[in-house]
Amino acid sequence: MTAVLERWGRDAVFHVAGLGTSIAGFTLWVTGVSVTLSLAITVVGLLSALAFFWAFRWFARMERHRAAIVLGAPIPERYRRGDPDASWFARLRAAAADPATWKDFAWTGICGVLGFACSVAVVCLWGSVLYLISLPIWYWAPNPPQSIGIMDFDTLGKAFAATGAGVLLIPVCGLLVRGITRLELAAMVPLLRPPRGEELAERVDVLTSTRAGAVDAQAAELQRIERDLHDGAQARLVALAMSLGMAEEKLDSDPAQARELLAEARGEARTALTELRDLARGIHPPILADRGLEAAILSIAARSPLAVTVEADLPRRPPAAVEGAAYFVVAEALANATKHSGARALLVRLALRDDALVVEVADDGRGGADPQGSGLVGLRRRVEALDGTLSVVSPAGGGTTLHAELPARAT
Repeated sequence: MTAVLERWGRDAVFHVAGLGTSIAGFTLWVTGVSVTLSLAITVVGLLSALAFFWAFRWFARMERHRAAIVLGAPIPERYRRGDPDASWFARLRAAAADPATWKDFAWTGICGVLGFACSVAVVCLWGSVLYLISLPIWYWAPNPPQSIGIMDFDTLGKAFAATGAGVLLIPVCGLLVRGITRLELAAMVPLLRPPRGEELAERVDVLTSTRAGAVDAQAAELQRIERDLHDGAQARLVALAMSLGMAEEKLDSDPAQARELLAEARGEARTALTELRDLARGIHPPILADRGLEAAILSIAARSPLAVTVEADLPRRPPAAVEGAAYFVVAEALANATKHSGARALLVRLALRDDALVVEVADDGRGGADPQGSGLVGLRRRVEALDGTLSVVSPAGGGTTLHAELPARAT
């Protein structure tokens, strides 16, 4: 019963909101058609057509969110991507060639007629039921209603009888409103929802882009590892071999110098081991696999020169690939803050919300980070390869905040 009452309430709210949007839609549609047609032979007419195309799109987006009242989620949208640097005429052509534009145009006009009629019918139905239920209250008014057209209520008993009739009509009204809601949705959803083929095409485009980004990020990572090995550990090992060779030559003729060369070789070996350990930690630290993301983040926070605060709410471990990406985001953000931001403190938040791992890294530095910089683009590609999202907010003088969300459904 609770679910039924909630559905009837959602239907009522949907149509009450539709009463306003249908009037707005009808006004917008009539104005757009009349202004555009009357000025069609002039440049102003073409400019007004572009403006009204965007207005219809705005109205359709609002209607998609109104549908969420009864559907539980907004109707998805998909428009063809345009060139943001294109001229206004090229934008007009692109909008006119997009079928979604004409669907928005059609629904704006239909909503002004069908949506208004449905909303008025629903308001009248529920208004009549509420009127009957509340009739005894009106009976004590200075001029109480005496008739509703088909029946006179000249006594208090008849007024209470009307209340009973109104209560009995509630389920009837609810069912009628449910049918009216389905009728409006039957016209709304096909026009405002992209065709299934377009949804699949958009998904393919996204996957193609993110997988290409993942390949680029992986290639850049391999190049970094190769560079670090060549410039770091490999150079140390070469020096180690040379020191051992010279020590071997001096062992008989100059034992003291041989011991000095062996000491240098020992130092080179320690340095090479440290660099190899740091390189391995940067690829995938053992503590991440053994103790999880929170422990790994606390480990790098302890080694940072900044004052790092870690807030973690992880009731379970995310998948290994997600943990690795989150660790890389935090490690890279911490490294960037240390080198470039001039920050003194940094806050890391980790949380699992609705099967998504949310990672937020905020510093108190000078801000002004370029979201299109190579480092942040690499982070974004790594996150998007797992169907995640990454955003950067970095106003000048206001610090930098990285916000990443990665799917982390339990397996």
